Amino acid sequence: MKGHAIAAVVWIGLLGIGWYVVDRASDTTPAVRGCGEGGGEIVLPVAGDGHFYLDGAVNGATVRFVVDTGASSVTIGTRVARDARLPEGMPAVFNTANGRVEGRLVPRQRVRAACLEADDLTVAVSPGLGEIGLLGQNFLRRFEVVQTARELRLRLRPASSNP
Repeated sequence: MKGHAIAAVVWIGLLGIGWYVVDRASDTTPAVRGCGEGGGEIVLPVAGDGHFYLDGAVNGATVRFVVDTGASSVTIGTRVARDARLPEGMPAVFNTANGRVEGRLVPRQRVRAACLEADDLTVAVSPGLGEIGLLGQNFLRRFEVVQTARELRLRLRPASSNP
């Protein structure tokens, strides 16, 4: 009987390790397609957690963005703002899913998401945000955004339709 219990514990442990390995592998973010292909469009496959991620920068300081269609502005944390050497900006209060948060707004910044860029954007700095930035509407509205269950496409708008 003791041998069966040991075997059961070993099998449960192996199954747990297998589940952990598969879970970690599915958590990786798929690669962005379209940069460097000259089409003015990128395709973001959905990540394992259901979000769309891409690497970018604010004034050259690298940041990992999650596409957030509910965010009004591109928003970054304090560390990224410091790395980007952003000026102090204007105090602001943000209404977030977690309640009201004090931060600041810094106008006239350059934002890059994958190979797409936008100048003259106001960037919000939210002290509690951490390492992941939010790619908000002030960036997204410059592009056509088409989302399906499996991918998100960002396409340059024709110059005549840019807001």
